[in-house]
Amino acid sequence: MNTFHILLSALLAISFLPAALLLSAYGLNLVYLLVITFFKRHNSTLETPLTEFPHVTVQLPLYNERYVSRRLIDAVAQLDYPLEKLVIQVLDDSTDDTSQIVAEAAAYWRKQGRDVQHLRRADRKGYKAGALAYGLQFTQSEYIAIFDADFVPPPDFLKKSLPALIADPKAAFIQTRWEHLNAEQWWLTRMQAIAVDSHFSIEQQGRAQSGMPFNFNGTAGIWRRAAIQAAGGWLARTLTEDLDLSYRAWLSGWRALYRCDISAPAELPPTMSAYKRQQARWAQGSLTCARLLLPQLWCSALPLSSKLEGTVHLLSYLVSPLMMLIVVAYALAVLFLPHKVWQTLPFMQYAVTISPFTFMPLIYLAASQLLLKRSWRALPYIIILQVVSSGLAVTIARAALKGLLGQHGEFLRTPKWGNTVLVASAYQLYADSSVLLDIAWGAFCLLTALIAARHSHYFFVLYGVISCVGSWTVAFYSLLPSWQTAPKGQHAT
Repeated sequence: MNTFHILLSALLAISFLPAALLLSAYGLNLVYLLVITFFKRHNSTLETPLTEFPHVTVQLPLYNERYVSRRLIDAVAQLDYPLEKLVIQVLDDSTDDTSQIVAEAAAYWRKQGRDVQHLRRADRKGYKAGALAYGLQFTQSEYIAIFDADFVPPPDFLKKSLPALIADPKAAFIQTRWEHLNAEQWWLTRMQAIAVDSHFSIEQQGRAQSGMPFNFNGTAGIWRRAAIQAAGGWLARTLTEDLDLSYRAWLSGWRALYRCDISAPAELPPTMSAYKRQQARWAQGSLTCARLLLPQLWCSALPLSSKLEGTVHLLSYLVSPLMMLIVVAYALAVLFLPHKVWQTLPFMQYAVTISPFTFMPLIYLAASQLLLKRSWRALPYIIILQVVSSGLAVTIARAALKGLLGQHGEFLRTPKWGNTVLVASAYQLYADSSVLLDIAWGAFCLLTALIAARHSHYFFVLYGVISCVGSWTVAFYSLLPSWQTAPKGQHAT
C-alpha cells in the first residue's frame, strides 16, 4: 500500500467517525422522543378558564403578502377576546400593493371597534426580528402573540393558550401545533404535512414532556414580554430568530410550554422552489444558532441531559450533509483503494447490512400520523417524504455550510398564495443554478448504487437509488413554474 492509499484511508476513517457518532445520536434521539411521547402524551395541561384578561398584543409580521394578508387580519380581528384588552399590530415591511390591502383591512376593523395598528418602517433592517422588535416599542402588553402571514388562527386561540402561560410565571412562551390549510392540494403538500406533523406531535411534544429545551416556532404561540426582554430581545443575527431567542430564554433560566391539543392552521409551500427556499433558510439559521449557542449551552447550569438534547436539536440539519459525506467516502474508497484495504475501513460495516436505524425515520413519521389520528391514506406519502428529503441533501448541505461559516445572507421569505392560481402568481419562484447540483448529485448517487450492487453492499444500493430519485425529482419540479405547481386550476383551500 503506497503513501496515497495510507493518507486516503486515514482521511476517510477520520471523517467517518464524527459523522457516525452524530447520525447514531440522531437515531437514538428519535427513539427516545417517540417513547416519551407515547408514554406521556395524555399528561396535557388541564383547561382553566380565564377569569381576568391580561392585555395582549398580536403581532403580524408581513412582507409582500398580497394574497394572504387580508385573510390573516380578518381572522385575528375575530379572536374571541375583550376588545379593550387586545391590540393588533400589523408589522408591514412590504414594497408592493400589500400595504394598500393592509391599510384597507385595518381601517375596516377599526370601524368595527378593533384596535388595529398598521406599522411601517423606513427600511427592512433586521427582517422579521427587526419588525418584531420595532413593534414592541409601541405596546406595553404583558403578552405578545405572533402569527405569520399564512396562518388563520381560530377565534378561541387566546382563551385556550393563555391560561397555562399565565399560571406559570417562569414560562417564557407557549407554542401550539401547526395544522394545514392545503395539505390535500397535491403530493408535495401532503408529504410536507407529514413532516410538520412529526415535528409537532413527537419532537416538540417529547422535548416538552421530558423538560428538555425546545423552541418557539416563530408563529402560533404567545411570548411573555418579560422573557423576551430578559433574554436580550429579538436579534437578527440568524435567519431563525425564533430558535435563537428560544435558547437564549432557556439559558437565562426560563422554561417553556407546549400544547399539542391546541392548533392553528397554515399554508404549506405548494411549489418545489418555495419548499427548497424554506428548508435552506431553516438549515442555515439552525446551524448559525448552533455555532453561536452551543458554547453557551455547554457552559450553562442546565442538566447534562438538556445539553445533550439541545446539541442534537441544534445540529439536526447536519444529518443530510453527513450522509452525503459517508456516501462520498464509500465511493472514494471502493474506486481508489485496493480491495483488501477498503474492506477494513469502519464504514464498510454499514455497507453489507441494512441497519434497523435505516427505517427509524419511517417509523417515526408513521407514529406521528397515528398520534394525530390521521387517515391511513397518508402512509404512502411517508415514502415520498423520505425520497424527497434525500433529494434535498445538496440544498441542506450548502445552507448548513453557510450557517457554520457565519454567512448571514438575506432573509428570503417563503411565498404564500392563498386561493390564487399558482401559475398566475406574482410571487412565482424560478429555478436557479442549484438545480445543476441536484442533477449532478443524483448522477453520483446512481453511480454509487451501481458500484455498491457489484459488491453486494445493500445499504449503499438502497441509499444511492433513493437519493438519485429524490435529487432528480427535486430538480425536475424546480425547473419550470408549470412543473412546480399542482395541476392547472388547483387552488389552496
